[in-house]
Amino acid sequence: MTIDPLDAVLDAAAPVQRRVEPSDTHAMIVAARDEARSPRRTRRNALLSGALALVLVGGAGIATASGDWLWGDGLENPDRVYTYTSPTWGACELRFSALDTHDPILNAQVNRVVDDWFASTDVEAAAAPLVPGYLATIEASAADDLAAQQDPRRADLAAWAAHEQAVGQLVHDELAVHGFTSDVLEGMDSHAQVHCDAEDWGAE
Repeated sequence: MTIDPLDAVLDAAAPVQRRVEPSDTHAMIVAARDEARSPRRTRRNALLSGALALVLVGGAGIATASGDWLWGDGLENPDRVYTYTSPTWGACELRFSALDTHDPILNAQVNRVVDDWFASTDVEAAAAPLVPGYLATIEASAADDLAAQQDPRRADLAAWAAHEQAVGQLVHDELAVHGFTSDVLEGMDSHAQVHCDAEDWGAE
């Protein structure tokens, strides 16, 4: 089995006592995303803050990009692309996968809605009003964590999470307009990946 050099570097850099497994981080971020779309604002902020704190606390498992600019499965030729500027990593491209509801008929319906939305929407402009709120919540979640504050990737990881959450909310809202609410989409899988011009996923 070939070991990805990036994985080896990140594994060595992550504090052992704060190690976050990729599956756990993904589950927490998905849970936070679901709560962030809930109208219950107080509960949303509490859970979103706790989950996204994982991104900023030595969580090597969440690093989904590498300097060789390889894209994951389903993201090689994207129809769902969002761009933003990261604080130190420069221009970033964030790609979103197709949605997998585990029902072929429902998959076709929801993915048609999302593809049409990406094709007809200025996604960057639509997400812009949402990003500051998500960013503020993420930053507050790490305010009392020394390890997070000292992580040289902190600002870029926070920006990445905030932009992904903002676009995720917009996609969720669009699906809801078409009748695909959270209960209909329960158990749905999807993933995203980011690459930036000057990305650096190693923590010092």
